Amino acid sequence: MASVVVIALGVTLVGPPAAASAGPACQARGELTADGEIAYATTTEPGLAVCYPFEGRIGQDITIGLYIPLDDGAWRGYASRATVLDPGGAVVAAFSAESPQVRPTFRVPVPTLSRVGTYTLLLAPIQATSTLRVVVAVSSRQAVGATRVDHPGRPLSYDRVGQDKDLRLPGTSEQFVALRVTDFDMTTREAGAPPGLWIEVHRALSDAVAYRGVAFGPGDFTVGPLREDGEFTVRTWPLDGSLGRATVGIVTVRP
Repeated sequence: MASVVVIALGVTLVGPPAAASAGPACQARGELTADGEIAYATTTEPGLAVCYPFEGRIGQDITIGLYIPLDDGAWRGYASRATVLDPGGAVVAAFSAESPQVRPTFRVPVPTLSRVGTYTLLLAPIQATSTLRVVVAVSSRQAVGATRVDHPGRPLSYDRVGQDKDLRLPGTSEQFVALRVTDFDMTTREAGAPPGLWIEVHRALSDAVAYRGVAFGPGDFTVGPLREDGEFTVRTWPLDGSLGRATVGIVTVRP
């Protein structure tokens, strides 16, 4: 079996009471659209925050992709603050790199939206003496069909930083399986980092995660016994600044 490395995302999700509001006053920027154009946020005034509105609907699943473009063409993870506010001003997701233990991120996951209306993405520097330089995009979670155990895998492509893609997997409790990644063709513009693909297998009857790991190349990655009957979800997204393509399938393995 191929080796698996599990990495902490360093993303903090925040969910205070609905009456809470957050963030400094910010400079309004143009509207973002899920799966639409990316935005380039730069500031010259130290400490200035910027705000991007975007429309959301009940039940929508999105992620925020972020990276810092460097002069040499490389990318670096975002290491400031990012806050998502719902139409009422309550914080629904947040990331902050104030602690040195939190690694810069390329992706801020947002819980399933529970209100319809205009949401706000607020980007703010950590220090009052700092400015911002960041590329940002809002991406919806894509349902990309189904795969079955011991059937051909599903080719998947990744052209947006941090975008989730979900595969449906009908399974039964007695099956003992592994993920099979083939045709791995991922690259990254993050200096000194290997390209990779995050993979999670979500259980059919609960929110529990049956498997979580990163594929850095082709191979089989043991999930184990499925333990229940139903439709599982195989969720994938590119590791950090990775982009490209891979084929993801499920195969039977011996315990």
